Amino acid sequence: MNIQDYNTIFYQIIKNYDLSDSNIFRKMLHSILVADNCFSIASSQYFNQQERSFAYLCGLLHDIGRMEQWNKFASFSDSKTKHHARIGAKLLKEKWIDKFELTKSQQEVLLEVVLYHSFPYPGKNTEVKKYLQVLRNADNYANLQNTASGLEKLWTKQNGVSADVLTKFQKRENLHGTLIKTKLDRVLQFLSRAYTIELPLLKKDLLARKYLNSIYDTYAPMLNIRDKKILYEECWRLKRELALQITAK
Repeated sequence: MNIQDYNTIFYQIIKNYDLSDSNIFRKMLHSILVADNCFSIASSQYFNQQERSFAYLCGLLHDIGRMEQWNKFASFSDSKTKHHARIGAKLLKEKWIDKFELTKSQQEVLLEVVLYHSFPYPGKNTEVKKYLQVLRNADNYANLQNTASGLEKLWTKQNGVSADVLTKFQKRENLHGTLIKTKLDRVLQFLSRAYTIELPLLKKDLLARKYLNSIYDTYAPMLNIRDKKILYEECWRLKRELALQITAK
């Protein structure tokens, strides 16, 4: 099968969900963006044609559990519902994986990648590790792209910044899973995804396309003066750090 075939089957699967629901539709678009990013990253890493196509499939299916999660719980909160990665891996194994005409080995890798894209991988399979690295970079980069486009919501009206959030951000930690209470907490959580970008190519692209500038320009008007100042300082510090990391390579 090729990428076109994978897309056809993917669209057949998601037709089981209400695409008129903006939350479902947004996750579908995210999946396609991550798949495209996976293919680009795999190409930059000199994967062969079959490997590039498989990387694309990993990106396309990584969040398939999100559709079912929203359908059942009307929430994307992994802590308050069943985790989307576990939902996706289970559904994929039980209902959909045979549709993609993969070898048994490829099926096993795909299921592990979907399951562990949000968790530390405890295994030793080098193929799983290879595609997880591609997917995680592609996923976090896509999240930054979506944030720069203003697609992410703040979900709160509270001002200020939580001390724990700011401390973790300044320690260069990804804030995924951290308790978010304020608007600035949420924007810093968005920005912290840049800490998970490992590949110099993506770091260069992140700066060249001025995504961090766009994130600041989009969300700063929603903040009070004090919070806006903190965001400005942290955003520009992050840009300088990325630029230094690129120069050091």
